Amino acid sequence: MIRWGIIGLGNIALRFAKSLSYSNEGKLYAIASRTKEKRDEFYDKYNCEKVYENYNELLRDEEVDAVYIALPHGFHKHWSIEALKHKKAVLCEKPVGINSEEMKEIKKEAVLNNTFFMEAMKTRFVPIISDIKRMIRNKEIGDITAIEANFCNNVENIKPGSYLLDKDQGGALLDVGIYPLSFVMDMIDSQVKSVKSYMDINESGVDSYFKAILSFEDGVIGTVEGAIDRNKERTAIIRGTKGWMEIPMYNRPNKAVVNLNSGKSYTIEKDIEFDDMYAEIKEVHNCLKESKLESDYLTLNESIRVMEVLDRIRMNAE
Repeated sequence: MIRWGIIGLGNIALRFAKSLSYSNEGKLYAIASRTKEKRDEFYDKYNCEKVYENYNELLRDEEVDAVYIALPHGFHKHWSIEALKHKKAVLCEKPVGINSEEMKEIKKEAVLNNTFFMEAMKTRFVPIISDIKRMIRNKEIGDITAIEANFCNNVENIKPGSYLLDKDQGGALLDVGIYPLSFVMDMIDSQVKSVKSYMDINESGVDSYFKAILSFEDGVIGTVEGAIDRNKERTAIIRGTKGWMEIPMYNRPNKAVVNLNSGKSYTIEKDIEFDDMYAEIKEVHNCLKESKLESDYLTLNESIRVMEVLDRIRMNAE
């Protein structure tokens, strides 16, 4: 049984704890938060064995096997590295850091300590994703020419002091842009040749909206879009020479609609097991059972690759 600790007890941590409760291979053992109300809420709901006010105390607990880091983006690198130094397997919420250099530092520490690390990019592990990638490899819609995905959400009533409005760690690109970017790069087996991007900057000095055009070396054009100030239907479109594929709610999909140029149309469906976070937890458990240092489906280098393109979107933005 893999004993988990959670560092940071916001809403995403509550969702993680619920997903973990479905597993027979892992359990919530310890939690850590500097906020008493959050500690009390978690303990009342999940009755974990250990409750810590201090993150380092949790990391020093020899009974903890793996740590889920659910802190704001700006704290991901520091606490991932601290956990790795304590030889705790790490699942860190996305984005894995503020930039690619932070992810490179995390990789260095994971290798140095011979300890597992994975970014919690849940979409990569949703069951139907492997079917979609197989259809692309089999050229069921021909050679891929373009792919587009967005994550546009109007976040209302953002509290003053929220990390979303922090110039160092806030904004749409880091908070939601990582979803369409990681999805597009998962579907295209090629390097990004050039990046053109645009951003709207709000009164807090963070990007409230962005759009980027990625040109891949194999000729595919990727379009990614994200916002915290406007809504848009969350759909991914993959276009090929023989037709196109539409994936509703691509960040947690359970179906894909294929439309061929011949006029034929069909739908593939595959249920999500329990919920959209369960599959990534299952992947961590499988990797730890096999003594792996990284997931084959989201390697350390792949997290670096995605973050490098995120850096270029930010750097090139008009």
